[in-house]
Amino acid sequence: MAAEVRFVLKTGRSARQGRVSMRYIPAKHAKAAVIVSTKIARKAVDRNRLRRKAFGALSAPPGGTHLVVIINDKEFDPADIKALCSKLF
Repeated sequence: MAAEVRFVLKTGRSARQGRVSMRYIPAKHAKAAVIVSTKIARKAVDRNRLRRKAFGALSAPPGGTHLVVIINDKEFDPADIKALCSKLF
């Protein structure tokens, strides 16, 4: 999984809305990952809470896409993820 995330970050197309960035590439199967840096939230509990919040907003990754969501601020709005997905896919 880590190699796939690195590949998407290196070669994928990017989009940004509000405090959320996304990188994505077309693929056979849908996969999603959420990245929250320790600069955003020091404690693992807080980072995991933000990840769960992001995955909840994502619901299901768009078919045929490898998607990496990057949280840029701990005060992000899950609606940004939904809006970005609807705009892109």
